[in-house]
Amino acid sequence: MSDNYSNDNREYGYYEDYENIEFNHVDRQKKTRKKKNYLLRFLALAGVFAAIGLFLSSSIFDVKTIEVEGNSYYSDSQVINISGAVTGGNIIWGTGSGTIKERLREDPYFTEVKVKRKLPDTLIIQVQERTQIAAVIYGDKYIVIDPTGIVLRKGDVDPKITLIKGLKISKMDVGEHIGVEKEQILETTLDMLSVMQEGDLYFKKIDVSKVTIKAYIFDTLLVKGTPKQMKKTIKSGELQKVVNMFIKNNMKRGTLNLGDNGYMSFSPTF
Repeated sequence: MSDNYSNDNREYGYYEDYENIEFNHVDRQKKTRKKKNYLLRFLALAGVFAAIGLFLSSSIFDVKTIEVEGNSYYSDSQVINISGAVTGGNIIWGTGSGTIKERLREDPYFTEVKVKRKLPDTLIIQVQERTQIAAVIYGDKYIVIDPTGIVLRKGDVDPKITLIKGLKISKMDVGEHIGVEKEQILETTLDMLSVMQEGDLYFKKIDVSKVTIKAYIFDTLLVKGTPKQMKKTIKSGELQKVVNMFIKNNMKRGTLNLGDNGYMSFSPTF
């Protein structure tokens, strides 16, 4: 039966002569065309990138202007000098932004630094600065600190900010927290100074050598009380009213004593 079935298949043409079909030849032609197409596409894409690279490397994209944003203590020129940023380099890949950030972050005044590009030729340095809130007196030196106690700088010249007297300093490395014998007193005083700034009030000097602190409005006009009493009267706005009255009436001598529950008494003696 199988022989008859095979003969029938031959009769009706079920067997074909595969040797006459050029499958391999057709496949080779397709592969060759694909390789040529990929090569042309690659060369075209490489040419586009090369043209873009040449364009971006042209003098059109040379840095001509450097701007500074977010600074208050340092001037624009000082920030640029500290950063080492210069004009002339290519704004795309020749700005040295990494070096600029590194140099600025070495200065304790800066907490955050960003370098941005404004095409075609402007480099923008964005900074965030720590705020100097007071200077701790150490002999004839002034240790300038921020609201958290970070030492920003040391100097011989009065920085014209609130001076803190009466603290015994054990450490004063720039860029690190100041070390004092009684840390709780410093922390409380800095908290009071932050409230003072928010309340638009300024003390020339604060003596924290005793439990009752002395906050000097002028050299011979002062406020006496605990940090807690100071904070409360500042937050209520009552202390500002009294101080403004002193200034308005040109009163530059006397002592304002603070008590609990907002109590205040004034003595013309110093």
